[in-house]
Amino acid sequence: MVHTGVVITSRMEWEELLKIYNIVQSKIEKYPYGEYFIINIYNNDVLFYRCAGRKVTAAASTQYMIDKFSLQKVVHIGSATAVSDKVEYGDIIIPTLVAEYDLTIKEIEPLIKESTVIELDPVRVSMDYLDGLLGTSDKSLVTKNDYMMVKETSMLASDTESAAIAKVCKINDIDIIIIKGISDRPSTNGKYEEQYDVYEEYAPIIIKNIVEDYLLEVI
Repeated sequence: MVHTGVVITSRMEWEELLKIYNIVQSKIEKYPYGEYFIINIYNNDVLFYRCAGRKVTAAASTQYMIDKFSLQKVVHIGSATAVSDKVEYGDIIIPTLVAEYDLTIKEIEPLIKESTVIELDPVRVSMDYLDGLLGTSDKSLVTKNDYMMVKETSMLASDTESAAIAKVCKINDIDIIIIKGISDRPSTNGKYEEQYDVYEEYAPIIIKNIVEDYLLEVI
């Protein structure tokens, strides 16, 4: 019986996951929001599923899998974009706070409102990691203006799905753990290609690190 689901959104990161576990195409199943497979780890069947990024699809896919498999825990793994100068490429973040930051009228409200912040239970693993606020927006953090705006907050990093996944898990009263690695930082000169090149370099390294070390201690 499956109790734990591991969700990932990036296709590149998913492809790296398949390589790590030697998953052939015949073992992959389709569902309305993406694809999934089930493998046995430490005598437990674990569900791995992928969905497209952004909040709506991430939330919908997680609710679908909770209903289909009666999940008791969801672990969200993947990459995130650096916001704070305190983080470096490859750093692992296991946040105890996540929040949507694209819901406010920034001219008259704080970018991150208290009502949008979700508290997560602390997680203890033996490897190094950072804890702090992970922000979520449907818009990827790539422009200089958006980057300068979020740098005024206490966010360590940004992604496009974590807060939505966490919200669904909280509604269903199941455990949620988020493990993210810093894969890129917005380019201040406006050259998105440079940011993507850095992402392509670090994303596979991050997934391998999370799967082979961190994930084994939380599933």
